[in-house]
Amino acid sequence: MKRIIIVCIILFNTILYSQDSFKKNYNFGISKEMLEDVNIRDAKATLELWTKVFTQSFEEVESIKITIYKNVNELINSANNNEVDLVYTSSLIYAMEMDKLNLEPKITSSVNNNKYFDILLCSSSDSKVSNFNELRNKSILIQGGKFKLINELWLDLLCLQIGEKDKNKFFKKIEFTEKPMQAVLPVFFKKTDCCIVNSASLESIAELNPQISKSLKVLFKREKLTSDIVCLRPSLTKKEKDLMMDRAINYKSLHKSEQLFKIFKTNGASVFEASDLDGVKSLWEDYKKMKSRLN
Repeated sequence: MKRIIIVCIILFNTILYSQDSFKKNYNFGISKEMLEDVNIRDAKATLELWTKVFTQSFEEVESIKITIYKNVNELINSANNNEVDLVYTSSLIYAMEMDKLNLEPKITSSVNNNKYFDILLCSSSDSKVSNFNELRNKSILIQGGKFKLINELWLDLLCLQIGEKDKNKFFKKIEFTEKPMQAVLPVFFKKTDCCIVNSASLESIAELNPQISKSLKVLFKREKLTSDIVCLRPSLTKKEKDLMMDRAINYKSLHKSEQLFKIFKTNGASVFEASDLDGVKSLWEDYKKMKSRLN
């Protein structure tokens, strides 16, 4: 839930600081993938409560409708029909579908106060594995949640690069975990052969228990990836876009917003740059090339 509070704050503070520049009704969309580790019903109820509190105070804005897209096609149709004003989705989904989406990426979220993160495939520090083929018939745990899509895509690519089309035939056991610690600990205790987690999660784990990270060895790495982005409808007015951008980037100057960020431990955001997508676009292109080569 803490990841989507930034979007509520964007909407709220834009309304708060310039009611006369805004229309009466807004539509806010979220990709289902952003809520993989959250109860969707609870998430939507919480968001609706926030928006109700916000809109009750401002006569100019009557409602903010929240839509959770069940799949990418729903998102594409909604965006292309101008049915949504603001979308919160993953950088990877946007990179995969950018040619079909009538949306402008404007904001990149941070992970552990960093714009970029790496995906790591780790084993215990005494592992003798020197190439990916040596992981055949091994067990692997994969960090899930909102990182499930990108982690699984990378694992598929690693398999394709050695000529293996089906990762489930390559590994003895593949399991996704809700939390990164659930992927790391079994490797630490040598109950599982390897795991996939992102660098930000591993850094957080290391802060709690440095011994865990010291006992792991990074076998493979995919670098400089971005997590989430906020996109706006292109036909919004320049004033609307500028205000949304300003409130997202300068949230610390707003007392209520800063308090919310502290409560939900959100890392914040930065202005989107085209290069923010380079890492995820490269991953997607590499996957497509290898997939077509083996078909």
